[in-house]
Amino acid sequence: MINCKHLCMMLMLALCTLTAQAQEAELIRNGDFELNPRVERGTSATTVWDGPKPVVVVHVDPISADNPNYAVICCDTIYNVGFDGIPVVEGAKYDFSVSLRHIPALKEEERTCGHKLLIIQLVDEQRKPLAEATIRAKGCHWQKYETTFTANAASVKARLAIIGIGCQKIAIDKVSLKKHE
Repeated sequence: MINCKHLCMMLMLALCTLTAQAQEAELIRNGDFELNPRVERGTSATTVWDGPKPVVVVHVDPISADNPNYAVICCDTIYNVGFDGIPVVEGAKYDFSVSLRHIPALKEEERTCGHKLLIIQLVDEQRKPLAEATIRAKGCHWQKYETTFTANAASVKARLAIIGIGCQKIAIDKVSLKKHE
């Protein structure tokens, strides 16, 4: 007969294994900009994200109350280093998904309709593109976008780059990158 102590230990081992497998499947860390120093010491909403300018994280009109933070970019680039670098294999396919919405300009004369172009890249340590895809986002409501791209070179410490083209601001949340199965 299995006692409670052994049952709890087996359950904890199973949960640890599932967590490790889930982290291996997801190549992006903090894709929802929700890391919090009160939960995980030394983190913030911008942990593992960086760029030439500081990454702007806001929480007005979020995807949901459970996911209040998201990043805003304009014509700049943000990078995610994943879990200490993203391992990229030449010829491998990668599935990328993200939730986006346009942020209307405050001044009516600066508001524009149309699309926001984002270039999604996996880049090596010298920022040389290893794989690339484009997404044309539209609308002021949160929408999920998905694409698959193939790496044309390898790197053990690649980063994900999200590059905004044009001067429209766009909200970014729920960023995900997984190796295509």
